[in-house]
Amino acid sequence: MYKKFTINLLVSLSIGLSMIIPYTVLAKDPNMAVSNKDSNGDGKVSLDEWDKSEFVFNKIDLNDDGYITAEEFAKKWGIPMPGGSLDSKSVANAGSLDESDTIIADVHMHPMSQSPNDQLTWMNRNGVKWAGLGAMNDSNVKRYRRVMGERYIPFGGQGAMNRIYFAYGSEGLEDESNEGFELMMQDLEEEFEDGNLKGVGELFANNRTTNPKQKMRRKTRIDAPTYRAILDLVEKYGGAMSIHVQWDNDSIEQLEFLADHNPNGNIIWAHCGNDGSASNVRKVLKNHINIYCDLSARSRPKISDWVIKKRPNAEIFTSYSLDNGWKDLIEEMPGRFMVGTDTKTESHYDKGIENIRNGLLANLSQETAERVAYKNAQKLLDLH
Repeated sequence: MYKKFTINLLVSLSIGLSMIIPYTVLAKDPNMAVSNKDSNGDGKVSLDEWDKSEFVFNKIDLNDDGYITAEEFAKKWGIPMPGGSLDSKSVANAGSLDESDTIIADVHMHPMSQSPNDQLTWMNRNGVKWAGLGAMNDSNVKRYRRVMGERYIPFGGQGAMNRIYFAYGSEGLEDESNEGFELMMQDLEEEFEDGNLKGVGELFANNRTTNPKQKMRRKTRIDAPTYRAILDLVEKYGGAMSIHVQWDNDSIEQLEFLADHNPNGNIIWAHCGNDGSASNVRKVLKNHINIYCDLSARSRPKISDWVIKKRPNAEIFTSYSLDNGWKDLIEEMPGRFMVGTDTKTESHYDKGIENIRNGLLANLSQETAERVAYKNAQKLLDLH
């Protein structure tokens, strides 16, 4: 009987541990804890998104601001933030910039779960002098700017525009009188006046099939009053707006209307239309000298084999080759293209830069390669 009891106890413990251990592993990852509950994509957890008791929520919300961040999960559990907290590592630990090859300006790097110090480490070993864009969590822009200084390219408005979308839908993103939009524009103007921003975006104006998350997908009028107001704002302060517009004929027509609205306002076309062909992109760029192409997510590892099989036009360059039509276009308009990674992990960042160097830049003339690698971004965004 004692033997039977022991066996039953061991079985029970085994079952119990199998249920507890996976949850514990998950719970001890602060970034995963937030992302699993963050339904509106603002990078934090509100009480409305919390599926446990309000008492537990308040215990984790250490600053009582009504939101739980990854940092607060980490502090409550008594563990370090993955990649380090804001002040846990010196910037000097990121190493020095490798300038043995042409430097790069990565104009499509979103501040994500990695720490600014980790991002600098990735950049330094890959010869990336500048990197940046907006963030789902607006506080990350200030965090990266504070730690990375002039190495970070700060863009604002992405988080605010996504919150407007989650609250009001596509109509809210097109409504210039929306209270959230008005407040965002006030904040952006103050940040530009203080010299804290280089631009606004990435604005998801049409990503109806190109975003992997269903909740993030939308299609709006690209020439809506809101986007026109943003273009006027960046023109006023010599910045740029980064806008995600996939290749739908009506959206492209509206993008051209937007460019015509303020020909002095600079537009960075994120992913250069996602799967637009070189011949079609050429027509847009020829007609609008204020549109620039960001070539992120036009190669692996950002786009997967499955995506490339479904949308073969999405892949412009590989780890060793560049599509001839795109090569001709870039050489024809060398001042209109920039590069970006748009990746989330260290290995993908390394591979993304490797492909940019070996597949894209290596197949361009030296003068054009330097302009695409960093000189166009340096001039457009006043990088130092």
